[in-house]
Amino acid sequence: MKLRTTSPFLAAVLFLLFTFYSSLVGGSAAAARPAQAPAVRQAIAQLREFYLGPSDGIQMQDANEPLPNSKTALKYLATLRPDGSWPDIDYSGNDRSAWEPAKHYTRISAMTLTALRPDKVVTDAQRAQLLDGIHRAFAFWMRNDYQCPNWWFNEIGTPKSLGLTGLLLDDQLNDTEYTYLTNTLLARYPVARTGQNRVWLAGIALYRALLRGDEDALAKTSAVIWEELRVTTDEGIQPDNSFHQHGAQQQFGNYGMAFAVETCRWGLFLRNTPWAMPAEKLAIFRNYLLDGLNWTCWRGFMDISACGRQFMPRSPFTKAANISRVMEQSAFFDPAHADAYRRFVERNKPDTRVALPPNDLNGNRYFWRSDYMVHRMPQFAVTLKMSSHRVIGSELVNSENLSGYRIADGALYLYRTGNEYADIFPVWDWRKLPGITAPQTPLPVFRTSSLDTDLVGGVSDATHGIAMLHYARKDDNLTANKAYFFCGNEIVCLGAGITGQSDAGIATGVNQSNLNGDVTKKPDYIEHDGWRYTLLDTSGATVQLKTDKVTGNWSKVFQTSETPKTDVTKEIFDLWIDHGHAPAKATYAYAFTLAGNAPAAKVLQNTSSLQIVQLTPTLYGVIFWQPAGRAEISSDCTLTADHPCLVLLDTDAHTLHVAEPTQKLSHLTLTYNGKQLNVTLPAGGMAGSTVKVSLP
Repeated sequence: MKLRTTSPFLAAVLFLLFTFYSSLVGGSAAAARPAQAPAVRQAIAQLREFYLGPSDGIQMQDANEPLPNSKTALKYLATLRPDGSWPDIDYSGNDRSAWEPAKHYTRISAMTLTALRPDKVVTDAQRAQLLDGIHRAFAFWMRNDYQCPNWWFNEIGTPKSLGLTGLLLDDQLNDTEYTYLTNTLLARYPVARTGQNRVWLAGIALYRALLRGDEDALAKTSAVIWEELRVTTDEGIQPDNSFHQHGAQQQFGNYGMAFAVETCRWGLFLRNTPWAMPAEKLAIFRNYLLDGLNWTCWRGFMDISACGRQFMPRSPFTKAANISRVMEQSAFFDPAHADAYRRFVERNKPDTRVALPPNDLNGNRYFWRSDYMVHRMPQFAVTLKMSSHRVIGSELVNSENLSGYRIADGALYLYRTGNEYADIFPVWDWRKLPGITAPQTPLPVFRTSSLDTDLVGGVSDATHGIAMLHYARKDDNLTANKAYFFCGNEIVCLGAGITGQSDAGIATGVNQSNLNGDVTKKPDYIEHDGWRYTLLDTSGATVQLKTDKVTGNWSKVFQTSETPKTDVTKEIFDLWIDHGHAPAKATYAYAFTLAGNAPAAKVLQNTSSLQIVQLTPTLYGVIFWQPAGRAEISSDCTLTADHPCLVLLDTDAHTLHVAEPTQKLSHLTLTYNGKQLNVTLPAGGMAGSTVKVSLP
């Protein structure tokens, strides 16, 4: 879009002329304000109650809305200049991510939230002073009407914040402020764009409609938000209940989190009005929360692989807290499922207790639309993030995620307490992320990052899961067939056909986490922080372990005006497999179990064409990498497949679960002990999902 370049002086003149003209043609803004119907007043009252009280205060926040804090609000008041500006804000700032002028309206919000609380956290005199400061600061913004180089602040961030402030001020909103909001700021951009951006813009239109008492506009714009509550293969909620934005890119913790927050708020504000969330849309929203976001948080932290591009200080913690608030508030307009929402809140309380209750959301879930697998047990969670020709793995936007080129190359994270990777990002070696195999060359500058392959997929029977990833990048001179097997309290990782060349060496990261307590090193396993790492096969490679202090800086992660300047030093547990400079068809095999437990799973085959693990006495995980694959599982069990696929074979239940990784085929032909099985594969948005087959 073309940015406005009006000087502050000219902007002030234009604003004064605009105000004068408005008074001539419309009389006073207060007199021109239309009457608000009871349903409109109810919606506004529900919005104001949500933000201002009862006394427990705000229930849900995002990055642009501060918590009500009387000390902070009074500090802002004390430093406010007579002209309504703050001396410590750089109003000429042009940062695209942490835009400095945005602090101005964030402070207005903070002062408003404190001044208008019904439980009177400030005295009457302080309240009057805060309101005076709010109006001075509001007038300063209107005189200058600042614009950011990043369209998001102009179209969404600024009107969203000041529009909400206008509704909170209610009868304290003066004529000039009302006119500026309803005729200029909230009317400047139409409802457009896609996904969560469209929801934000519709919410801004709803603010305007509420201020103007426009019931027709309320009906039209609320319908836009509810229209986005749909299952789609475009941007938005996917058929597997993951969330895509910026193309086919998993965005659970960025746009997907904002979508949940905003949709939940409008569900609350408009409940019991003619514009309430329709029942069929509520079912879609519920599924997204309970069958999607529900799986991404553990003990108060959002999974790193669900955080998108945002790896700022405490980011996984604050994202999980936002989702907890969404779940808590959803119980108010979906009371029939209140227990499920509240169980999320309970299980995601931070690890501050001596004895944590066991996790009660257990099983295995593969999000086939997003190349993402989650395995949860009572005492831990493990997540796997991959990418492919279908799925964008990573993005670098607004100087966020500077080192995240490889975050979807098969990253495997282990969680027990949730603190394993807390604020580790500035000291991480991002070339040896847990689970990935990569050359140890410097990370490139990138816009988006994905693997150059179709052979990425997963299969799940809801309890067990396996995943396959063919590592291939045009610029890496490295190929590998990687596999991950999840069964109960065991995870087995295999690599085969590892072939490449790099002067910097090639390595597979096993884990790289915060050091927590002693490390026990034995000939065939290592234990640390409640985990045992059993090295089953390293094919002559060298296993490396470091437990050093590492110093880094947040500037390697993101670079904005809010990037911490001081270095960070942390003690790190770093375990990896060094494949050398030129491996040729190298392999590896290792397993994760809880400390004190040896793995029971057995690796039966690990080649670039076939990988087989016996997970239990009667359950086998089989990955066929090539057409016409044949697996001799035992003396009396043979399985063949005509195309690459993943199979969970249960000889006791006489079933198999199968998935096809390229998501391009309509049929698979399997042969079990000489008997042919013709499998019809899912199509459209279900392509890549698991099919259950009964054995003859």
